[in-house]
Amino acid sequence: MKETPSALRFKPVVIPPALLLGLVLMRLFYLSFYAPEEALGIQSLELRLEAQRGRILDRQGAVLAMDAPRYQVILEYLPIAYGGDRERRARWLHQVDQILSPLLGVSVQEAARSWPDTGWQLPVAREIPEDLARVIARRIEEAGLRGVRVMPYWKRVYPEGPLLGPVVGFVFFGVDGQGMERRRGAIGVERAYDEVLQGKPVILRVPVDAEGRPLPVEEEALAQPEPGGEVVLTIDRTIQAIVAEELARGLQESGAQRGDVVVLRPRTGEILAMVSMPAFDPNRPETMERDARNPVVQDLYEPGSVFKILTMAAALEAGVVQPETRYLDRGCVEFGGAPICNWDVGPYPGGRGWLDMTELLIYSRNVGAAYLARLLGPERFYDALHAFGIGEPTDVDLPYEAVMRVRAYGDPDWRESDLGRQSFGQAVSVTPLQMAVAVSAVANDGLIMRPFVVQEVRSAGGVQRIEPRIRRRAISAQTARTLREMLAAVIEREAIKAQVPGYRMAGKTGTAQIPTPTGYDPQDTIASFVGFGPVEDPQVLILVKLDRPRRSPWGSEEAAPVFARIAARILPLLGVPPSASGH
Repeated sequence: MKETPSALRFKPVVIPPALLLGLVLMRLFYLSFYAPEEALGIQSLELRLEAQRGRILDRQGAVLAMDAPRYQVILEYLPIAYGGDRERRARWLHQVDQILSPLLGVSVQEAARSWPDTGWQLPVAREIPEDLARVIARRIEEAGLRGVRVMPYWKRVYPEGPLLGPVVGFVFFGVDGQGMERRRGAIGVERAYDEVLQGKPVILRVPVDAEGRPLPVEEEALAQPEPGGEVVLTIDRTIQAIVAEELARGLQESGAQRGDVVVLRPRTGEILAMVSMPAFDPNRPETMERDARNPVVQDLYEPGSVFKILTMAAALEAGVVQPETRYLDRGCVEFGGAPICNWDVGPYPGGRGWLDMTELLIYSRNVGAAYLARLLGPERFYDALHAFGIGEPTDVDLPYEAVMRVRAYGDPDWRESDLGRQSFGQAVSVTPLQMAVAVSAVANDGLIMRPFVVQEVRSAGGVQRIEPRIRRRAISAQTARTLREMLAAVIEREAIKAQVPGYRMAGKTGTAQIPTPTGYDPQDTIASFVGFGPVEDPQVLILVKLDRPRRSPWGSEEAAPVFARIAARILPLLGVPPSASGH
């Protein structure tokens, strides 16, 4: 990370001093009047004031996560104060109810019915706005009510809700290394940058006398906690919303159960959008038990025919074929004792005859991919997969990235038939992000960049900017340019639903069978499309994945149109000029 001086001055949301002091005095009031025996004899009292957690912003400055001050009304443990006198307690509750219920819109007496005998506090109302909190605090003071307090607290708010839930993540209450309870990031950016965002709480040490009564404390001694730093994402909220809109349309039209899209800049690795549907709402933690994850980073799948891009890249790089090299395409072949058939073996039982390498990609020939794998041999094939990062993490700055080992030559469980199947995207698993990053090498003249979602970290000490970083070279620049033209022909001649008016794009369809414990599902598929453009200077790469579409099983029919609509809307937004020979 590159560090530069910061001209920024943070303006954290500050709890009004009177209410901050009230928070401390509320606790001291409890100890003064209701202190249990175990509190006596101590010489000081420690109070922890939670820091305001830093904001998460998109690349344009839109707020994606922030702490907002909220207030709650608390009833304190009165059975100690009144010695268990039920009549006196009832009179007190009636008085509190008369004063507060009209302001809160809830019955304090009804809420008190759920008060356990062992509890010393009962929250009566939360999410109280500041102006109402001030009114309530003033009425409590005017009436001289004991055992009722207005307490400020920080609430994490996510203005975009499910739109960015899987990327931004959410927070929960956990225990830190010192055994103190605090808010911690659970997933997403909240988790990955937890140390930056959390800030520094204040521990107040309040002196008490020999009987445990707090001694007077000057208000000036109550220091504010240090707020957390801000994190600026590479994500563009507007592009994220466009992608979400088009993915939702794709799901509705195709009948797919769920879907994922990732949009990145192949030249830098910046992730501009990362959308999964359905997605959880970080503002509603009660709904997160099952869906609180980021499928683009965490969910593995067999990619199917989009993987042929990598097989073709390996063959071109090794020099075993050229674009004009021809082979005899048959309907089925035997590979390692197992049959490999083309997807259209029904209408073309004998194959399509003699095809060149571009036509192999255009017609998405499984037999042709196996032919390339045989030419390469296992060592060169698996070396190529390693070069593209298959079977290893992408090093993205998001937590819990899933990786599955590639069953390769030399492994005890490897079979020769694995080589044939892996050549066209079976018997190998990736995440959507891993597949997108691998293909980005073709768009970026052979270089693989580290994908990232955070471009800047701002704190009181300055600004740290995250710079793009090359991970490795997968193929030569010449191989990448050659393959780009071949993939452009796929869209121009076959995957016409992926065409983008005004722009010459390149890409490949994918229709993957879904493995089950007893073999592949006979009906359901994963329809996908990965593409980039413009071909002459690729500025953006888009991967679309639809799970179990119902209208049609094919990536060319369901995922390709989603790709085209997204590209048509975001390329002008990014200032990318149309191609000289665009469609």
